[in-house]
Amino acid sequence: MPRTKKVHSTGRFGARYGAKLRRRVLDIDNKRHEPHRCPSCATRALKREAAGLWRCSKCGLLFAGGAYVPYTEAGKAALRAVSQRVSGDFLALQSEEKTE
Repeated sequence: MPRTKKVHSTGRFGARYGAKLRRRVLDIDNKRHEPHRCPSCATRALKREAAGLWRCSKCGLLFAGGAYVPYTEAGKAALRAVSQRVSGDFLALQSEEKTE
């Protein structure tokens, strides 16, 4: 078995694919395995069930998220846009209506 002190989980690739790509995979693996907060009970108990499915081991909440992290940047932006519309930020709506 090769030594994996520096490369950790990407040692499974051996000398293939190049150092930069293996480093990217290592960063993704580290983000996937670090503890994440549950949106329901706020404990650090989220575990990845499958690609895009996350389950809280404390409260049992199952929800769809990103493939490697539960909350993606695109998802955060969409949530922000929806909450602005719902909260009554009508200034943005009025400016859109005037341009039409």
